[in-house]
Amino acid sequence: MELYVLASSSAGNAIAIRNGQGIMLVDAGLSVRRIEERLQTAGWHAQDVRCVLLTHEHSDHTRGVGTFARRYHVPVYGTPGTLEAITDQWRGTERLCAIAAGSRTVIHGFQVEAFSVPHDVADPVQFVVRDGLVSIGIATDLGTVTSLVRQKMRAVDLAVVEANHDAERLRWGRYPWNVKQRVGSSQGHLDNEQAAELVRDLAREGVPHIVLAHLSPRHNDAEHVEKAMANALATVAQKPVLTIVPPGEGSPVIQIRKAVRS
Repeated sequence: MELYVLASSSAGNAIAIRNGQGIMLVDAGLSVRRIEERLQTAGWHAQDVRCVLLTHEHSDHTRGVGTFARRYHVPVYGTPGTLEAITDQWRGTERLCAIAAGSRTVIHGFQVEAFSVPHDVADPVQFVVRDGLVSIGIATDLGTVTSLVRQKMRAVDLAVVEANHDAERLRWGRYPWNVKQRVGSSQGHLDNEQAAELVRDLAREGVPHIVLAHLSPRHNDAEHVEKAMANALATVAQKPVLTIVPPGEGSPVIQIRKAVRS
């Protein structure tokens, strides 16, 4: 499998995962034109997308999903709460497929496991995606790293982890107080220190490659994330490869390789 982050921040999120049968999009929080352009940047094509998975209903994850589903005639998978929360996206011609937290489903050659996360929406999930050889764990948009999150993420070959904000920058930033409370709450988003603690734990479990994503363009940057990760990994003997996705940008195409664990 290959992973390509098209974009990841509070301005818009979409992750493409490709195997021998096609491409799966995890979230479609960009316009269809931007999704098409970002795929072309990697030499990939929107016509090869076979399905879209949704983590939750916030617009930075769903902005383009209805139009994309109709234009390319692909099914959309999400929890019932997520699909029902964005009825304004649907025109009645889409193929909507409900998946439950805790379920394991084979979707176009991808083995998809959905797991619950704490976030302030109807029915949020994140995913572990496998193709029988390697696995990807995605954990963005969560306010707390639960034991379930750790359990699902620790055995993957590549982890995508949220590092949304620097706590001090959020505290002194320009958001209204109620928004700051929401973002920093146990149902909001992970700050750099929370993300770094998770990264350290995953590194100790032998996860070889970790992607840091969903950085806030107002309250974080790659330099702050890099510093937090370096501090957390200072005492870890076998350090993972880290890829930090700056706000509004994409990642390189990443080839997933099987972890070698002792």
